[in-house]
Amino acid sequence: MLFPPIALFAALALPFAAGILHAQDVGSRSVRRSGESLRPDFSKIASVSDFGGRLHAIAAGWRAAFADDGSVMFEPALGRNAPRAASWRMRMATVRRGDAQWLDASGLSPRTSHDRHMAIRHWPRVDERFAATPQGLKHSVVLTSRPNGDGDLIVRCAVESALTPSELRDKGQLRWTYENGDGVQLGAVVGIDATGKRCAGSARFVAGGFELSLPDSFVDTATFPLEVDPLIGAARPATPTLDIDFPDVAYDAYSDSWCVAFTQFLGGGGTSVVATVWDADTMAFGYGFTINHPGDEDSVRVTNIAGTGLFALVWVNYGQTGSSICGLAFEPVQVQATSVFTIDGPAALGSPTVSGEATLYDDDFLCVWREDGFGLLGCTVTIAQDMQVSATQIQPLAGPNAVEPAFSKQGGDAGVHVLAWIDRPLGLPGRVRAQAFTHDLVPIGTGVFVQNVPQDCAFPAVDGDGVKFLIAWEEQEQANPSALDIRGKLLTVGTGGFTSIGSTLSLVTTANDLDYAVDVARLGDKFGICWMGSVGTTQFAEDCWFRAVNGVGAAIGADLRLDLTAGSVYRYEHTPRLIGRIAGDATLPVDDGICVFADQNVNTYDSDVGLQPIEALGQGGAITDLGGGCGPGGFASSPGPAAIGNPALPLELFGAQTLAVPLLFIGVPAQLLSCGVCTVIQPILVQFVPNYAGAVTSPFAIPGTPTLVGFPLEFQYVSLNVSYVGCPAVPGASASNIVRMILDY
Repeated sequence: MLFPPIALFAALALPFAAGILHAQDVGSRSVRRSGESLRPDFSKIASVSDFGGRLHAIAAGWRAAFADDGSVMFEPALGRNAPRAASWRMRMATVRRGDAQWLDASGLSPRTSHDRHMAIRHWPRVDERFAATPQGLKHSVVLTSRPNGDGDLIVRCAVESALTPSELRDKGQLRWTYENGDGVQLGAVVGIDATGKRCAGSARFVAGGFELSLPDSFVDTATFPLEVDPLIGAARPATPTLDIDFPDVAYDAYSDSWCVAFTQFLGGGGTSVVATVWDADTMAFGYGFTINHPGDEDSVRVTNIAGTGLFALVWVNYGQTGSSICGLAFEPVQVQATSVFTIDGPAALGSPTVSGEATLYDDDFLCVWREDGFGLLGCTVTIAQDMQVSATQIQPLAGPNAVEPAFSKQGGDAGVHVLAWIDRPLGLPGRVRAQAFTHDLVPIGTGVFVQNVPQDCAFPAVDGDGVKFLIAWEEQEQANPSALDIRGKLLTVGTGGFTSIGSTLSLVTTANDLDYAVDVARLGDKFGICWMGSVGTTQFAEDCWFRAVNGVGAAIGADLRLDLTAGSVYRYEHTPRLIGRIAGDATLPVDDGICVFADQNVNTYDSDVGLQPIEALGQGGAITDLGGGCGPGGFASSPGPAAIGNPALPLELFGAQTLAVPLLFIGVPAQLLSCGVCTVIQPILVQFVPNYAGAVTSPFAIPGTPTLVGFPLEFQYVSLNVSYVGCPAVPGASASNIVRMILDY
């Protein structure tokens, strides 16, 4: 059969409107392949926000709060090893030129405006700006017009702090520190006029604060507005980069964003919860905020309410009279938030866990926590459209032997949630129990023992689609009780409660290894697990790992090692947490997500946070060379995997002529076209691909639709403008071999 000219092929090429390319358009808009590196740098985050009813600013290494009276409280995050936290409050006092007063701020309360990057105090004839940067607050005093008088321009600020002033004359900086060097520093002073002309200023201590000055000669010739610009930052003698730890993550489908929350260490045992929002496709930092709440915040968990597009944070707040379970919800696009609310406490409370709403018809989330001596308690928390918070009555869920609770990340399209915990009677091994609930925290059936063996079990994790759930936990090895394996069990939930699917799964079983701290997330119709693993006896040598498993608990592909910082000192990867994008909308045809974990320096103990996009990709199906082609068309191949959900399967061509114009043909098995010399497939899609010195690569996105398992695809490259006249139908064209791929997990 003669085939028509290639130009006609291109004109007649049709998309897979009823097949694979349609599914690709729906399901792979923001899907990524496991192991693709999109590592956000938390050391570069900085933001201003007014969540929780008070304006504040944050970065990984500091936080600040803006009071209505015009003062600013700056607190460096000195790290968990710092013996004391440091606080430093400053307020504008006066601005003068020589002896002529330009501003007396005493008794005034300035109007304040802000965006996500800067807060501005509007004083009479003076704007005081505080720009959030990773290094600190850039403090800029801006005069809109030339002040009266002669002499140097002097800005005086009052300071309240228990820290001791200490001047660094050689660097033009002022410091307020403890005896060990921890504290706050004021950077060098610079004057900048409206034309960009700059002048070095100076800073000095005065009674009750400090003064910034610019020389008279610069002020006389400056074009206004004029800016006086130092930086308020942290002073640390050991200079760890940052100390943030114990992260958690959730996904919101409406805004297509991740919320990553973590603990910030201020020093002296003081802690704060910080939440950050990132674009899910690019991992670009959106904004962040700290919790405006007296006390120390820790053990944060974050979830999503899909019906209203909200993120909800829950944490333990440690106060003088005990600990409380507290929360805050916010809408990531409009940046609206509730006030901080208390769910329970103060009492001996801890270990909060939350389950979000993946359906689009509800406005609440479930929260469970533990009270010492009583066991597990829980309630449903509703966030109304006007951001008002209400909660159901707190109810007991499990007795005093119940510890280490874990909730499914959401309830799937069915709105069914599973709570797992460890039942550990005094002096006896821990056993894994579970209970299913409706989205209103009504029990479904009775609780069951998921694992009841002589080996000690601990720290379960669970997720599912509302019908089928995977529960995983760490368990002592029989041959070596000092080692730990990761076990699991698949269960379904019906109207009467649980039904087991098969026997106990051996998810991670490396002999004599410590595999622990597992987490589970639903990834499409599959599951992902992440865990910590330590081989040998070297202290703080753990790594974090990810593995995908299919619907019957069998591993898909190889393990993925999660790492963040190169070198030998940042080697303690720990506390991994996992979320699937489907947790934000149960109807999404995607099987990807993200894993968040901490990476600690084993010498200085400062810690960073890492994020790793993951996807439940497997080995894929067979890729076969069918031969065919003609002339100098080169050799077509693909390294794979031809796996469901692979967003960038490379379709490669090698050995093409340097000046060839290659066209990629993609089709399905059908009768081959031939001119008697060349043999090509019948293309459904034709596209031009650039030629780089005879090498060509075109990424092809395979949607994560389970019905495509076993689906065959073929591709071939046809090159124009080659030194070949063997094809009578299209002189100057040649074809590569034909490659067939069978899609699979």
